[in-house]
Amino acid sequence: MEKSKKDGHQAVLNEGEENELEVFGYHTQNLRRALCLVTAILTLGAVQLMFYWRPEWWVWTSCIPCPLQEADTILLRTTDEFRRYMRKKVFCLHLSTLKFPISKNPEEPLVADHHSVINQAVMKPELKLRCIQVQKIRLLEDSNSCFDIHHTFGLGLTNEEQEVRRLVCGPNSIEVEIQPIWKLLVKQVLNPFYVFQAFTLTLWLSQGYIEYSVAIIILTVISIVLS
Repeated sequence: MEKSKKDGHQAVLNEGEENELEVFGYHTQNLRRALCLVTAILTLGAVQLMFYWRPEWWVWTSCIPCPLQEADTILLRTTDEFRRYMRKKVFCLHLSTLKFPISKNPEEPLVADHHSVINQAVMKPELKLRCIQVQKIRLLEDSNSCFDIHHTFGLGLTNEEQEVRRLVCGPNSIEVEIQPIWKLLVKQVLNPFYVFQAFTLTLWLSQGYIEYSVAIIILTVISIVLS
């Protein structure tokens, strides 16, 4: 699933597939981050708005490149003609929180399937996993054929393996969060089109085009609410 570059800063996920992604590792620097926040305050939020539209600018400004193993921020880039960026925070899962004891011996697998991604991803003896979540997925085992699944897991999983997979891979479901109306309205208002509309309306109002500006405001509010 992953092909790393020599310096360890960059890798390719799902190479050759439709959902191919380039992955870049970054480490946040507190001084840079503080300077970004001060700049955002001095510009009355204009810089922060640009970072909201372009998450890669925030990463390039507040972080420095580093190997993926040391990164706390990941920048994903699609390999199609659009080259869209996504910013993801790295988080840790600690298997020591499980109810049953787990061996810290690197030679002993966590799950019975020796070729499982889980055995490769979990670091020992720390018993932790560093990962990001993309499209509701943080770890996917897609290398097993139907024969492998029936042959290896035909009798089911033990309770211990169920707990490990539930913690590492997440529940076997895709939960879509229903965002509150106020959050949807804020995201809609922060759309570049509506920000440009606000700037234009301010200019028209200052020039005395009151009736035209009010009509545009009413249509804009109706459009945002309907969206």
